[in-house]
Amino acid sequence: MRKLNEKGNIAIILCLVVVSLFAFTAFVVDIGIVYVDKAQLTDAIDSAALASSLELTQDSSKAYTVANDYLSKNNVQQGTSSVIIGSDKKSIQIKASKNIKYIFAPIIGIKEGNINCSTKAVIAPLKSVTGGIRPFAVEKYNYSYGDVVTLKNGAGSGYNGNYGALALGGTGANVFRNNTLYGYSGTVSVGDYISTEPGNMAGVISDISDYLSTEEVENFINSENSTVYNFPRNSIRLWTIPLVDSMQVNGREQVLVIGFAEFYVETVGKNAGKMEITGRFVRYVIKGKIDDTLSDTGAYGAKLTRDN
Repeated sequence: MRKLNEKGNIAIILCLVVVSLFAFTAFVVDIGIVYVDKAQLTDAIDSAALASSLELTQDSSKAYTVANDYLSKNNVQQGTSSVIIGSDKKSIQIKASKNIKYIFAPIIGIKEGNINCSTKAVIAPLKSVTGGIRPFAVEKYNYSYGDVVTLKNGAGSGYNGNYGALALGGTGANVFRNNTLYGYSGTVSVGDYISTEPGNMAGVISDISDYLSTEEVENFINSENSTVYNFPRNSIRLWTIPLVDSMQVNGREQVLVIGFAEFYVETVGKNAGKMEITGRFVRYVIKGKIDDTLSDTGAYGAKLTRDN
């Protein structure tokens, strides 16, 4: 009888071990599934929030469209997500959920569960920009967006409503030409002191005009119906320009960067022998570090903030 009792005890212990193993397997496998699915859902809504935040300054309805397109492409089922644009048009929040069917957990009575994710992208004034800055300093302005503004550098006439040239990453006509055509490759931040570039730089004007007026570029812009109110995100007519405390300087001097602006170039030419570029300030979101304590000057960066 004693031996039979021992065998019975062993059987009971084995049963408990098997149940425990199944429970542990359910925990490991199904929790792994939840982890992977939640990571995929988080990536999907993060991508949608960042992409749609780039449209917040232009058209909130387009921001909705972009967000929902990204969600659809990332297999977020319709009806399982919501897109909320902030009343100030400077944030977009996306919430999404997904039902998970467990594989092993039903053995212990748990058949399914839900995962919920939430994220928000916010836009704020740029604190620093790396790459693409054009070598023109703009004294902090009070223009309305869309007003025609002239960027012009002429020796001794860099004030009274005109905006002077900058020496970014070096001095001289060749550096100025490359920075004007393609943008300065380095980083400029609020609080930096940058040098002005004295002189007319008249020889640069033909290069810039040709760059903005090639047949390929004109065909591309015309196909997009490009204007200050409707232009593609990769338009070469959109320039990032530093805002400075003052341009009342003579010769090569240091000026303080206090912000950034976005400028849509409309014409390039000469006026009284001096290089002249006209365009309009616009509200726009580009890549860069942000600081929501800075004044709003129309140039923004975007970042994600986690809600959960």
